[in-house]
Amino acid sequence: MNSVLYVTAAFPTLAAFIENEVKRIDQRGVKIRVLTLRPVSTQYQPEHAPLVTLTSSVGSPLDLRNWGDLLLWTLRRPHVLIPDFLRILWASKASPYALMGHAGYLPAAARVASIAEREGFERIHGAWAHFPATVAYLASRLTGKRFSMAGHAGGDLYRMQEFLPQKARAADFMTCCVRGNAEMVRRLVPEARVHWLYHGTDLSRFGSIVRARATEPTLLIVGRLARTKGYDDLFKAMAVLKRRGVTPKLVVVGDGPERANLEALAREGGVMEQIQWCGSLTHDQLAPHYAAAWLLVAPSVVLANGRMDGIPNVVVEAMAAGLPVVGTRAAGLEEIVVPGRTGALANQRDPEDLASAIEPLIGDAAEVDRLSAIARTEVREAFDVERNFEKLWALFAGTAEGSRP
Repeated sequence: MNSVLYVTAAFPTLAAFIENEVKRIDQRGVKIRVLTLRPVSTQYQPEHAPLVTLTSSVGSPLDLRNWGDLLLWTLRRPHVLIPDFLRILWASKASPYALMGHAGYLPAAARVASIAEREGFERIHGAWAHFPATVAYLASRLTGKRFSMAGHAGGDLYRMQEFLPQKARAADFMTCCVRGNAEMVRRLVPEARVHWLYHGTDLSRFGSIVRARATEPTLLIVGRLARTKGYDDLFKAMAVLKRRGVTPKLVVVGDGPERANLEALAREGGVMEQIQWCGSLTHDQLAPHYAAAWLLVAPSVVLANGRMDGIPNVVVEAMAAGLPVVGTRAAGLEEIVVPGRTGALANQRDPEDLASAIEPLIGDAAEVDRLSAIARTEVREAFDVERNFEKLWALFAGTAEGSRP
């Protein structure tokens, strides 16, 4: 593979999993660009600053270049553009969300096609299975370029499955970062070339963190303060623990739309004085918290509209750093959090059960240390970013079993 054009929603971001792919592809000497459907991000890990120069936004409905390209492709390839677009709309007819998004990003797809053709890209890769993959699919159809895609979590695989089967069939390959998600797509589209492929984590960064467990039992959450994270259940569980006479410290790393709600829950539960609010941090700033905490808590939930997490990157990072995890039986957490080995699990949307999963561990430092050692080992075996990137590279190169050469 000599060149690839990534289409994604936002880039670069603090999450860093697509960023790690792009960085490593660029380091291989492959020509790569990233086209975003949202404005280019201004918040990202410092080491990913060079990726901004590879990134352009193409999603604005007010960009006249998009409409000019749409007109040109309509004149050049109406026999492709019009039938494909009508099929996309027909597949989306039952979902106003999918219908509006697919219609709204049609000019962006034309722009991506023009860039791919003008700059000679061999492959167009949809980095998320919903709108980015549809844009990449349509650009591929217009240009004849190779097409591949990735699926990650509830937002792109469960909330919106309109036109997903058609894209999965057309793709040279599709990757899913959670085994359960890969199995779901295979059931939905048996003929699709779907590969289960973890993102992995940078063991040289997180695996080298030296544990320095705090004297006081300390819980840690890391992530965007959003509904899918289920942090409201943790704050309710903190109040349950306090009623039981247990008062761990909670360190909150991240920010987001749920911040005000979480603060209200903390005041209502009488636990505000136990909480340290840190805001968003870089990886280097986060490392001391991974070292000091007793447990990372990841109380993910599945929302009514299907939105959910997969395996949050922070869970893998924490375990690489030797931090056990208390999670919920939701999405992909059960693939990595094994009770008695790497942490504990609770039922989602059950603060009492979550409190009961946390309580025995913060009362047993020796057990936390035992789980810590196992967590490091298991992440090293399955989630090494370098090893998992080589699997992705083989798919791009067409040398992996089940991909088109």
